[in-house]
Amino acid sequence: MSARYRLQQHPAFSDPLSREDLYTLVSRGSLARGEMCVDEATGFSHTVGELISGMRQPGAFSGQSRITRPAYREFSPDTELPEEEEEEETDEEDEGEEPDALEEKAMKDRDFSPSGEVILHHAHPSWLGYTKALILCILLTTAGGLLFVIQFEYALIAFLCASSTLIAVGISRYSHDYIVTRERVELIWGIIGKSSKEARICDIRSIDVYESGIKGLLGLGTIDFSTAANAGIEVQFKDLRRAHVVKDLVRKLQRGVDPTND
Repeated sequence: MSARYRLQQHPAFSDPLSREDLYTLVSRGSLARGEMCVDEATGFSHTVGELISGMRQPGAFSGQSRITRPAYREFSPDTELPEEEEEEETDEEDEGEEPDALEEKAMKDRDFSPSGEVILHHAHPSWLGYTKALILCILLTTAGGLLFVIQFEYALIAFLCASSTLIAVGISRYSHDYIVTRERVELIWGIIGKSSKEARICDIRSIDVYESGIKGLLGLGTIDFSTAANAGIEVQFKDLRRAHVVKDLVRKLQRGVDPTND
């Protein structure tokens, strides 16, 4: 059948089409039955639906069709998407929301300071920093074990002294907090009444790390933070494990690097 039907106001199909072409486009979903076309032979206008009404299935003449361009669809805001496309769109939305959900979860897992800042590093002095007290505790425990077979009362006194020493070390350790946030480094100490010293990250001019002696061999160090406003040490983190890691963290903050992305 000759190609004599030209679609009106349809730039995608500017050439004349045959009835088979129209039928193929409709079956693909590329063309609506309500589209208007002009019969160039007669000059009359018809809807696509009128021209293909009663035609046979495309299988009978699909080999004769001249339409080789890929099918496409034009959707208006009120058009319902096919189920497959709806599922794909839902998956894309979920993928878009996933990073936000992970970020929100990560924020929930983080600790916050009383002022609402995210705590990037929180530590206490290491147990190994109380070397003398721990050695005394070991000696008292050993003495208590030896006295247990000789005099139970003396052994009990030795065990009580060892326990008291260990409790005192624990209280001293947990009453000192070393905190690093994006805005400041802070030392907090005290049991009932809390005292603190802090220095803003942007004001820190020097960071000195000292690792020496037996404590240095054990991996303990002391960090001194000094600011431009004070000639002396502003904040000191004493007997801290991985002291150089904390120093690098503060230097990254000074350069504006977000350490949470590491």
